[in-house]
Amino acid sequence: MQPITLKSHIGSDGILQLQLPDEFKNQDVMVIIRPQKTEWLSILQNTAGSIPDLERSPQGDYEVRESL
Repeated sequence: MQPITLKSHIGSDGILQLQLPDEFKNQDVMVIIRPQKTEWLSILQNTAGSIPDLERSPQGDYEVRESL
């Protein structure tokens, strides 16, 4: 039997409720808890630091203009 992935939420009371398909009745199972990061946070963590340090090149001297 192939493993299945279920997403659920642990309430403020600390209780996790899972409803499994009937095919899992009367079987031993192993539950692995792996907290999920929010999507935007994982994207940020994967991209942070991926751009090499950028340096601004010298901009040269200002042009001399006539005064008003």
